[in-house]
Amino acid sequence: MRSNSITFFLQSFLSLFVIVNAIGNVPLFVTLLERFGEAEKTTMMKKATIIAALTLLIVTVTGNLFFRLLGIEMYSFTIAGGILLMIISIEMLLGLNTRTQSSTAEEQSSSEMDEITVIPLAIPLLTGPGALTTAIVLFDTAGNIQNKIILLGAIILVFVISYVILIRSRPILTFLGKTGTRVARRIMGLMLLSIAVQFIIKGIFDATHLYKT
Repeated sequence: MRSNSITFFLQSFLSLFVIVNAIGNVPLFVTLLERFGEAEKTTMMKKATIIAALTLLIVTVTGNLFFRLLGIEMYSFTIAGGILLMIISIEMLLGLNTRTQSSTAEEQSSSEMDEITVIPLAIPLLTGPGALTTAIVLFDTAGNIQNKIILLGAIILVFVISYVILIRSRPILTFLGKTGTRVARRIMGLMLLSIAVQFIIKGIFDATHLYKT
Protein backbone atom coordinates (compact mmCIF):
# COMPACT_ATOMS: atom_id res chain seq x y z
CA MET A 1 0.00 0.00 0.00
CA ARG A 2 2.82 2.34 0.93
CA SER A 3 4.74 1.59 -2.28
CA ASN A 4 1.56 2.28 -4.30
CA SER A 5 1.23 5.68 -2.62
CA ILE A 6 4.88 6.49 -3.32
CA THR A 7 4.45 5.44 -6.96
CA PHE A 8 1.31 7.57 -7.29
CA PHE A 9 3.08 10.55 -5.72
CA LEU A 10 6.04 10.25 -8.10
CA GLN A 11 3.73 9.87 -11.10
CA SER A 12 1.65 12.87 -10.02
CA PHE A 13 4.63 15.06 -9.20
CA LEU A 14 6.59 14.28 -12.36
CA SER A 15 3.54 14.61 -14.62
CA LEU A 16 2.57 18.00 -13.21
CA PHE A 17 6.14 19.29 -12.96
CA VAL A 18 6.70 18.51 -16.63
CA ILE A 19 3.44 20.07 -17.83
CA VAL A 20 3.74 23.20 -15.61
CA ASN A 21 7.23 23.44 -17.15
CA ALA A 22 8.70 26.20 -14.99
CA ILE A 23 12.18 25.67 -16.49
CA GLY A 24 10.85 25.99 -20.02
CA ASN A 25 8.97 29.15 -19.04
CA VAL A 26 12.08 30.85 -17.61
CA PRO A 27 13.00 32.74 -20.83
CA LEU A 28 9.42 33.95 -21.27
CA PHE A 29 9.13 35.12 -17.65
CA VAL A 30 12.45 36.97 -17.93
CA THR A 31 11.26 38.70 -21.12
CA LEU A 32 7.81 39.62 -19.79
CA LEU A 33 9.13 41.05 -16.51
CA GLU A 34 12.37 42.67 -17.67
CA ARG A 35 10.94 46.22 -17.46
CA PHE A 36 9.95 45.83 -13.81
CA GLY A 37 12.11 46.29 -10.71
CA GLU A 38 13.38 43.33 -8.68
CA ALA A 39 10.83 43.86 -5.87
CA GLU A 40 7.99 44.05 -8.40
CA LYS A 41 9.21 40.90 -10.15
CA THR A 42 9.28 38.99 -6.88
CA THR A 43 5.76 40.12 -5.95
CA MET A 44 4.37 39.31 -9.39
CA MET A 45 5.97 35.86 -9.50
CA LYS A 46 4.69 35.05 -6.01
CA LYS A 47 1.14 36.16 -6.87
CA ALA A 48 1.22 34.33 -10.19
CA THR A 49 2.35 31.11 -8.52
CA ILE A 50 -0.32 31.33 -5.80
CA ILE A 51 -3.10 32.08 -8.31
CA ALA A 52 -1.96 29.24 -10.58
CA ALA A 53 -1.77 26.78 -7.67
CA LEU A 54 -5.19 27.73 -6.25
CA THR A 55 -6.79 27.51 -9.69
CA LEU A 56 -5.35 24.05 -10.27
CA LEU A 57 -6.33 22.82 -6.79
CA ILE A 58 -9.93 24.01 -7.15
CA VAL A 59 -10.39 22.61 -10.65
CA THR A 60 -8.76 19.32 -9.63
CA VAL A 61 -11.26 18.77 -6.83
CA THR A 62 -14.36 20.02 -8.64
CA GLY A 63 -13.61 18.93 -12.22
CA ASN A 64 -15.31 15.52 -12.00
CA LEU A 65 -18.47 17.11 -10.59
CA PHE A 66 -18.86 19.30 -13.67
CA PHE A 67 -18.33 16.31 -15.93
CA ARG A 68 -21.11 14.42 -14.17
CA LEU A 69 -23.43 17.41 -14.49
CA LEU A 70 -22.64 17.61 -18.21
CA GLY A 71 -22.96 13.85 -18.69
CA ILE A 72 -19.36 13.45 -19.86
CA GLU A 73 -17.73 10.09 -19.13
CA MET A 74 -14.29 10.29 -17.54
CA TYR A 75 -12.70 7.99 -20.12
CA SER A 76 -13.69 10.48 -22.85
CA PHE A 77 -11.89 13.25 -20.99
CA THR A 78 -8.88 11.00 -20.38
CA ILE A 79 -8.52 10.26 -24.10
CA ALA A 80 -9.10 13.91 -25.05
CA GLY A 81 -6.60 14.99 -22.41
CA GLY A 82 -4.04 12.51 -23.70
CA ILE A 83 -4.44 13.88 -27.22
CA LEU A 84 -4.03 17.45 -25.93
CA LEU A 85 -0.89 16.51 -23.99
CA MET A 86 0.44 14.71 -27.07
CA ILE A 87 0.04 17.88 -29.15
CA ILE A 88 1.78 19.96 -26.49
CA SER A 89 4.62 17.42 -26.15
CA ILE A 90 5.19 17.28 -29.93
CA GLU A 91 5.33 21.09 -30.04
CA MET A 92 7.88 21.00 -27.19
CA LEU A 93 9.96 18.37 -29.00
CA LEU A 94 9.92 20.41 -32.21
CA GLY A 95 10.78 23.62 -30.36
CA LEU A 96 7.51 25.35 -31.25
CA ASN A 97 5.58 27.82 -29.07
CA THR A 98 2.61 25.82 -27.80
CA ARG A 99 -0.79 27.12 -28.87
CA THR A 100 -2.11 26.41 -25.36
CA GLN A 101 0.00 29.32 -24.13
CA SER A 102 -0.38 33.02 -24.81
CA SER A 103 0.41 34.59 -28.14
CA THR A 104 2.89 37.41 -28.62
CA ALA A 105 0.04 39.88 -29.11
CA GLU A 106 -1.54 38.82 -25.83
CA GLU A 107 1.78 39.20 -24.04
CA GLN A 108 2.36 42.67 -25.46
CA SER A 109 -1.17 43.85 -24.65
CA SER A 110 -0.79 42.95 -20.95
CA SER A 111 0.53 46.31 -19.82
CA GLU A 112 -0.66 46.39 -16.22
CA MET A 113 1.06 44.43 -13.45
CA ASP A 114 -2.12 42.75 -12.23
CA GLU A 115 -3.14 41.77 -15.74
CA ILE A 116 0.28 40.28 -16.47
CA THR A 117 0.29 38.44 -13.14
CA VAL A 118 -3.01 36.69 -13.82
CA ILE A 119 -2.77 36.45 -17.62
CA PRO A 120 -0.45 35.18 -19.00
CA LEU A 121 1.86 34.39 -16.05
CA ALA A 122 -0.53 32.40 -13.83
CA ILE A 123 -2.92 31.31 -16.56
CA PRO A 124 -2.07 29.80 -19.01
CA LEU A 125 1.74 29.76 -18.65
CA LEU A 126 1.77 27.91 -15.30
CA THR A 127 -1.74 26.49 -15.09
CA GLY A 128 -2.88 25.86 -18.64
CA PRO A 129 -5.19 23.31 -20.27
CA GLY A 130 -2.50 20.65 -20.05
CA ALA A 131 -2.02 21.04 -16.30
CA LEU A 132 -5.78 21.13 -15.69
CA THR A 133 -6.30 18.00 -17.77
CA THR A 134 -3.48 16.12 -16.07
CA ALA A 135 -4.64 17.00 -12.55
CA ILE A 136 -8.29 16.07 -13.17
CA VAL A 137 -7.34 12.71 -14.68
CA LEU A 138 -4.94 11.96 -11.82
CA PHE A 139 -7.59 12.88 -9.26
CA ASP A 140 -10.04 10.52 -10.93
CA THR A 141 -7.51 7.66 -10.98
CA ALA A 142 -6.34 8.26 -7.39
CA GLY A 143 -8.79 5.67 -6.12
CA ASN A 144 -8.79 6.53 -2.41
CA ILE A 145 -8.75 9.60 -0.20
CA GLN A 146 -5.11 9.08 0.75
CA ASN A 147 -3.94 9.27 -2.87
CA LYS A 148 -6.17 12.27 -3.50
CA ILE A 149 -4.52 14.09 -0.59
CA ILE A 150 -1.12 13.00 -1.94
CA LEU A 151 -2.05 14.50 -5.33
CA LEU A 152 -3.02 17.82 -3.76
CA GLY A 153 0.27 17.80 -1.85
CA ALA A 154 2.14 17.07 -5.09
CA ILE A 155 0.44 20.06 -6.74
CA ILE A 156 1.54 22.35 -3.91
CA LEU A 157 5.10 20.98 -4.05
CA VAL A 158 5.26 21.49 -7.83
CA PHE A 159 4.34 25.15 -7.46
CA VAL A 160 6.71 25.72 -4.54
CA ILE A 161 9.58 24.37 -6.66
CA SER A 162 8.30 26.31 -9.69
CA TYR A 163 8.36 29.54 -7.66
CA VAL A 164 11.96 28.87 -6.58
CA ILE A 165 12.93 28.24 -10.21
CA LEU A 166 11.19 31.38 -11.47
CA ILE A 167 12.56 33.59 -8.72
CA ARG A 168 16.03 32.43 -9.80
CA SER A 169 15.12 32.72 -13.47
CA ARG A 170 17.90 35.10 -14.50
CA PRO A 171 20.78 32.99 -13.07
CA ILE A 172 19.16 29.80 -14.41
CA LEU A 173 18.82 31.31 -17.89
CA THR A 174 22.45 32.46 -17.77
CA PHE A 175 23.61 29.03 -16.58
CA LEU A 176 21.61 26.99 -19.08
CA GLY A 177 21.94 29.37 -21.98
CA LYS A 178 19.73 29.07 -25.06
CA THR A 179 21.03 25.60 -25.91
CA GLY A 180 20.52 24.24 -22.40
CA THR A 181 16.99 25.64 -22.23
CA ARG A 182 16.13 24.01 -25.56
CA VAL A 183 17.56 20.66 -24.44
CA ALA A 184 15.60 20.79 -21.16
CA ARG A 185 12.43 21.65 -23.07
CA ARG A 186 12.85 18.69 -25.42
CA ILE A 187 13.57 16.25 -22.59
CA MET A 188 10.40 17.40 -20.84
CA GLY A 189 8.53 17.09 -24.13
CA LEU A 190 9.60 13.46 -24.46
CA MET A 191 8.51 12.70 -20.90
CA LEU A 192 5.19 14.42 -21.52
CA LEU A 193 4.65 12.41 -24.70
CA SER A 194 5.03 9.19 -22.72
CA ILE A 195 2.45 10.42 -20.19
CA ALA A 196 0.08 11.37 -23.04
CA VAL A 197 0.30 7.89 -24.57
CA GLN A 198 -0.40 6.37 -21.16
CA PHE A 199 -3.51 8.54 -20.75
CA ILE A 200 -4.86 7.56 -24.17
CA ILE A 201 -4.27 3.84 -23.55
CA LYS A 202 -5.97 4.05 -20.16
CA GLY A 203 -8.96 5.93 -21.60
CA ILE A 204 -9.41 3.35 -24.35
CA PHE A 205 -9.06 0.49 -21.86
CA ASP A 206 -11.64 2.04 -19.51
CA ALA A 207 -14.09 2.63 -22.36
CA THR A 208 -13.66 -0.90 -23.71
CA HIS A 209 -13.99 -2.43 -20.25
CA LEU A 210 -17.15 -0.39 -19.52
CA TYR A 211 -18.90 -1.40 -22.73
CA LYS A 212 -17.95 -5.06 -22.26
CA THR A 213 -19.59 -5.09 -18.85
